[in-house]
Amino acid sequence: MKSVCLSCQESSEIDLPWNYHPRCSRNLFGSPRPPRVPFGTVDVVAEAQKMVGKMSISGVQPKLSVIHDHKRHELAVAERGGLYILKPPTERFESLPENENLCMNIAAAYGIEVPPHGLLPLSDGTLAYVVKRFDRLEDGSKLQQEDFQQLLQTDDKYDGSYEKIANFLKTQSSVPGLDLLRLFERALLFYALANGDAHLKNFSLVKKEEVGYQLSPAYDVLNSRLVLPEEKEDMCLSVGGKRNRLTQKDFLRLSEHFGLTRKQVDTSLTRLNELKSAAERMIEESLLKVSLKKRFLELFRERMARIL
Repeated sequence: MKSVCLSCQESSEIDLPWNYHPRCSRNLFGSPRPPRVPFGTVDVVAEAQKMVGKMSISGVQPKLSVIHDHKRHELAVAERGGLYILKPPTERFESLPENENLCMNIAAAYGIEVPPHGLLPLSDGTLAYVVKRFDRLEDGSKLQQEDFQQLLQTDDKYDGSYEKIANFLKTQSSVPGLDLLRLFERALLFYALANGDAHLKNFSLVKKEEVGYQLSPAYDVLNSRLVLPEEKEDMCLSVGGKRNRLTQKDFLRLSEHFGLTRKQVDTSLTRLNELKSAAERMIEESLLKVSLKKRFLELFRERMARIL
């Protein structure tokens, strides 16, 4: 019987005792098997409410800052210095952990940099999403990071556009050419994934000693239309003044504003087209329930047809 890894979600012919490839567990947790989570969904929500105002993690979804206690080989809540963010399932939004892990895996398959991530069973058997913080070093020290709501000095995280982010990157990124290409490919894929909640706080600059300021790895990537079927706009950050019914022409104009060459754009579109069958397989083999898989595939195919 095939086992499915809760990180990469690839099936394995051999038994995976903890539902993790050893390599995936090492990448995420630094050990060949994942840690135990000694609390359930209700506990996570209760702890998250206690930590409001004490942690630097924003957003409305309950989440906890945690560390890997290697002696006990389990996750433990940390007010400060947490190396991981743990997001439990919620009654309000269906299958968020499975949704986010799937979308992050598709992003990685497209070549977008994402932090190590995966799913973990809580003590009540439900699956939570866990992601390693890219703004923390192993000793707990923090890298300098600012999101684009802060950088663009706006009170509304939805008041923005990909062009505004690009304009900032052109002058403030240490690697503007690379970051503009990264941003363009995220715009393409986020549209294809129906990630309509990719707002300004979901894009950041992070400072690394060897490079300087650059676009951070992608995070909080999910199919928001599955979560919010009534969502009115396809993109919350505009592309050429548009947020709905985008086509390849809109993205081509966006690439011109970014200053990308046609060869770069064609390469990005070709790689996206090559991803199509693999992404569809990942959706079909995901841990989402059948009705959500069907809807995800419908959205993905319709969006891909528009931009390819």
